[in-house]
Amino acid sequence: MKRFLVCASIILVGAVIQALLVVGDPIPTQSWAFSLRVVASASVLILLVWSTFGIVDDNRLTLRLLLVTIVAVFCGILAGILNPVLALVVAVISLPVLAAAAAGPVHAVTRTIKAAPVRVFLGLAWAAVLLIVNAAVALVLGFFVTGPAAAGLTWLAFGISAAVLAIYWASLHRRAQSS
Repeated sequence: MKRFLVCASIILVGAVIQALLVVGDPIPTQSWAFSLRVVASASVLILLVWSTFGIVDDNRLTLRLLLVTIVAVFCGILAGILNPVLALVVAVISLPVLAAAAAGPVHAVTRTIKAAPVRVFLGLAWAAVLLIVNAAVALVLGFFVTGPAAAGLTWLAFGISAAVLAIYWASLHRRAQSS
């Protein structure tokens, strides 16, 4: 129960910070103010993913998980700049890697794939569908509810989905380690 409350508060605080970053309707320009908002948003995203995966997996907030999170987020950002669909692909591929980095052993991903290949495939498919639904929700919120409210609700949905996926992948890794 304590882990749930910590995860929920992290998701809520992250959503509020992301919502505050769009106050004033920032326009993408080459100004320092907009650049600082982008860096702040990416930093909040890194901290949210790192803390969510770390807390879900027995409070293991390690430096290795932080580094893997930074690489995954930057790969997702770069992929999203090229094509928004690629960002979803990077997110789906990053899930087992992030959970493995939180679990501890270096070979946790391959061990999990060998132990439960069907569950891994279903988990990746489920993650892809969930992330596509999240993208659709974000688009709908952007059309009908704008500004900080839409940003907060979008990041709340993303955070809840990330926590659910982190729990699923952490349980897969734990199950593979025990067998």
